[in-house]
Amino acid sequence: MISGLCREFSLKSRAEQDRLFKALLDAPVMHVDGTAARVDGINRHVIVCSNGRATMYFAREGKGHAAVKGTPVEAFGGILVHDHEATFYSYGCDHQECMVHIERYLRDSIENEEGLTWNRQMLELIQEMIHENNLAPAEGIAEEKIAGFEARYDAIVQTAAKEYEDNPPSDYYRDGYNLYLRMVEYRHNHLLFLSNPLVAPDNNLCERKARVLKGKINQAISLRSLEHLADFCDCLSVLDHFATEDGANLYQAVKDIFKRQKPDKTKPEKSESADTGAA
Repeated sequence: MISGLCREFSLKSRAEQDRLFKALLDAPVMHVDGTAARVDGINRHVIVCSNGRATMYFAREGKGHAAVKGTPVEAFGGILVHDHEATFYSYGCDHQECMVHIERYLRDSIENEEGLTWNRQMLELIQEMIHENNLAPAEGIAEEKIAGFEARYDAIVQTAAKEYEDNPPSDYYRDGYNLYLRMVEYRHNHLLFLSNPLVAPDNNLCERKARVLKGKINQAISLRSLEHLADFCDCLSVLDHFATEDGANLYQAVKDIFKRQKPDKTKPEKSESADTGAA
């Protein structure tokens, strides 16, 4: 019965889903993340797209470009905020990496590479940059401050290069060294938020939305098919929209959806030529 309710709500809320999809495509910045969902004992994948006002969940069998197909990411022309997922770098016009993840990796490096100083310096710099971003006016951080942060970033990276030259990474722990290489290669994607006030320095938005999905699945849902997961994702997308737009009328909004007539899938869709002729 519950599975049938999800399916019915998904079919009857196609109009809302289409509007959410368009709202995500039209935004200048979109957050994107992926999370696992257990389906009949097998790990499946869910892509989460959000810009704060619109959020959508997409059920997929696995990761990679095949998972991106059919999501707003595939045709998105703006800036993507994500967690260094290599696949997402093939989409959008620019990218901002989640600096909260970088902070975690730096703390791990501090614990495992006690003789180095660059990791502590970089952690302090990132915390300072995020704090400055949170206090910045609508027009963004002043150019002279941005230049100062960028110069300090470059100096710390040079310190890391020298420290790893004097103390090569061991075979036991190379994560700190790999992080240093990543911060050299993706410098622009770590610092983009400084110069663009529309871009957040982290991907916490999508991570919060993903936790909603995980919480529901862990607490109250047993998924037996990918189709059921897809229906559940459709429902969650629309419910999140209703709660964001007007949480006080969430019950009535859901009730109105169920009152709609279910789409007749046996009727063929109008062809383009038929529409033209009718016009």
